[in-house]
Amino acid sequence: MPRGLELLIAQTILQGFDAQYGRFLEVTSGAQQRFEQADWHAVQQAMKNRIHLYDHHVGLVVEQLRCITNGQSTDAAFLLRVKEHYTRLLPDYPRFEIAESFFNSVYCRLFDHRSLTPERLFIFSSQPERRFRTIPRPLAKDFHPDHGWESLLMRVISDLPLRLRWQNKSRDIHYIIRHLTETLGTDNLAESHLQVANELFYRNKAAWLVGKLITPSGTLPFLLPIHQTDDGELFIDTCLTTTAEASIVFGFARSYFMVYAPLPASAGRVATGNSAR
Repeated sequence: MPRGLELLIAQTILQGFDAQYGRFLEVTSGAQQRFEQADWHAVQQAMKNRIHLYDHHVGLVVEQLRCITNGQSTDAAFLLRVKEHYTRLLPDYPRFEIAESFFNSVYCRLFDHRSLTPERLFIFSSQPERRFRTIPRPLAKDFHPDHGWESLLMRVISDLPLRLRWQNKSRDIHYIIRHLTETLGTDNLAESHLQVANELFYRNKAAWLVGKLITPSGTLPFLLPIHQTDDGELFIDTCLTTTAEASIVFGFARSYFMVYAPLPASAGRVATGNSAR
């Protein structure tokens, strides 16, 4: 293999991932419209399209690499150099963690899941832990109960981008406050505040408000599923504030949410209750 081919291969894989993620965001960006129009068939189709996109773009990159290498076999040293060049492309790349997974997928497809050794794949991220904590812009907003929790929750709900009317906003807020009071107690609730993700998380027939309840004794999840009535009015049917409940919602299904996330690692930290700032 000619020298310099390793860098070309690494760049081709990353460019393929860029193309895939761009289309991924296009599909995801329509989630709010599909929800507001109650177009549940389109919701399911968008989910299928998004899953297909990944597989499709992995296949495209594999075909490109076969053309670039002209079908010649590669030795272990060559493959290690490809990964090394790919790693060097990631320090300034915002979606490094998924780009590493995409590299693994291309490798597995190219070699038919043979020669899967840790040194050739990204078993662990090549990037330092601080990159998962460093977020270039706020992905969540803080709300403090300066004028009470009713006022706080009214501001939270009024800030949502949804354009449909609410069935009974005051009723929903009352139920949320009652649940929070039962969970924390009146005094602790008065000293607590919310941090709410800027983007809604869409899945099936619900839009999820995702945030954290920051209390004097620690941090709890804060999840509100927003639904529609048959008349197209919004309502909240529950308030989830335990890690067990959050684990059920996000544990194995996070990838099936539609959330506009140019920085997926950061959005994931918001969803799982880690720092969002």
